[in-house]
Amino acid sequence: MIKKITIFLALFVSIFQLHAQDTIPHLKGRVDISIAKGTFDCNFTLSNIPKINDYYIRLNTGMNIRFIKNGNGTNPLHFDKSLQDTMSSGESSAYFLPAYNDFGKFLPRTIQFSYVGMYPVITDTVSVVDWKGNIAFNGKTLRTDGFQSAWYPVLYDVKRDITYDKVSYEIEVNCLDCKTIYVNGNPPVEATHALFKTELPQELTLFSGNYRMVAMNGNYFLNPDMDDSQLKQFEEVIRSYKSYYEKNLLIPYKGNAVYIQTTPVSKHNAWLFASYPTIVNIGFGEYGMKTFFDKKKGDEFKPYMAHELGHYYFGAYRAFNSELGGMISEGFSEFLSLQVTKKMISDSVYAMKLESKKSSLGNFKATPFSAIKSKNDYNNRELYVYYYAPLIFTAIQKEIGEQNMWKWIRLILQKPASFTNYRFLEQTLSEALANKEKFDLIKEKYFISDSVMKNVSLELGLTNGAENIASPFQQSAKTYYYFFFSGPATDAGSPESKTIKYSEIHEITCTPSELSKMAQPIFKRIKEECENEAGCSSDFNTYETSESAKSALTRWLKPYLVNPSFIIKKIAF
Repeated sequence: MIKKITIFLALFVSIFQLHAQDTIPHLKGRVDISIAKGTFDCNFTLSNIPKINDYYIRLNTGMNIRFIKNGNGTNPLHFDKSLQDTMSSGESSAYFLPAYNDFGKFLPRTIQFSYVGMYPVITDTVSVVDWKGNIAFNGKTLRTDGFQSAWYPVLYDVKRDITYDKVSYEIEVNCLDCKTIYVNGNPPVEATHALFKTELPQELTLFSGNYRMVAMNGNYFLNPDMDDSQLKQFEEVIRSYKSYYEKNLLIPYKGNAVYIQTTPVSKHNAWLFASYPTIVNIGFGEYGMKTFFDKKKGDEFKPYMAHELGHYYFGAYRAFNSELGGMISEGFSEFLSLQVTKKMISDSVYAMKLESKKSSLGNFKATPFSAIKSKNDYNNRELYVYYYAPLIFTAIQKEIGEQNMWKWIRLILQKPASFTNYRFLEQTLSEALANKEKFDLIKEKYFISDSVMKNVSLELGLTNGAENIASPFQQSAKTYYYFFFSGPATDAGSPESKTIKYSEIHEITCTPSELSKMAQPIFKRIKEECENEAGCSSDFNTYETSESAKSALTRWLKPYLVNPSFIIKKIAF
């Protein structure tokens, strides 16, 4: 028997201040989904479309379009695909309706879309990679985000750099092999057929399939790997992080949350992402959300959750555009996470994360903020926004003080601007400091200089190349048990990529900085002596006890010892 439920959004209060998205398109229609087959069948009407001359409509590349029609017409319209949508992350194709006018495009105020898509159902994690924008069927559930996967039509204003991914909606979802259906911005429902409605703008993250859900204090936990007692403790800790942000940013954290735990379709990936009011954790076992309570790894996992909570402000409360938009959103969310780590989790984890970020940058040649002209100038987006930028913000905070830093962040979140670009970054900092001499110093050291990372390292007392600058965090020495492990970077087990190398377990007593310094020449040697044609991985594994190190090495070697395709070599690193 098909259950039909109509849900109208009432309990999720609006959390968005639309600094960037001035108009809210409305999406209405129906989507039919099959978890077992990996299929979508979509029929939507997008209305309340703003008047835009230069635009694209993004839709996932796996969706095949039946037709696009004017909402007030009956005839299918000719559409073209652009290869110049440099703002797209690759998952979507950029469509437009050609016209004989100055822009070569026209955009009706209402558009009908009909399209289908079929995706692999991967039940055994054989996929080589999984990521946020993937439309992932794992045999039990479907997971999509909204903006990046673009499973629904997403309008983009090229000239003003505005993405209209947040929409009001009235969507009928049919999934005969689902137990539970969730559409971002509405409560989840246990049904195979439901009508979801909201007048509040939402990015349409989907999570549907066969899983249990738990409601607690207005929040929802979908497919949780924690028991009820742990869920209660989790809520209390998360509430304390939110209170810390509210106290310093003076912006209330509104609305109830939905926490999703699910598994990737690749055994090589684990991550979190936020699409408010939803926070999604993708990972198996030790990478599941229950790691929050692990005595050894919990304190290292909690900062990741603090980062996603930071996206309430940098992403939901305010969206950022321009060439520095991604850096601002991710860099400041990570900075907020570092503050929670320092104040509420662990001083040693905080110090270790700073050193780790500096070490991860290695020889990365970062372009100063002032010289960024496009997102391509990041060179490596992950290193730039998650490592380089947060270290800069941390150094700036040390120079200008916490009070001025929080004032700057509040201005970034609240000062009106059409483009949140480098000029915006300068203007907000200058206003926060109200001191030209201090502003000019910070600008020169961290925004313009060719020696930004040297300045950061000196200010924070981080390892700077071969130098070991005295740390203000008073790092203490401890004993580590460690081993190195190297294998094929890809195509493992093929004739060209079959060599595994590992070291004995060694013992060392040192500080985290000294440990990192010791490992660097080993990484270099692994790269130089790589025998796999597609490249070699380099893993440095440390443990608190000899027994745990031995157990881990056995676990690492096990899949290769039983596979005759591999050559295993013990190396004296």
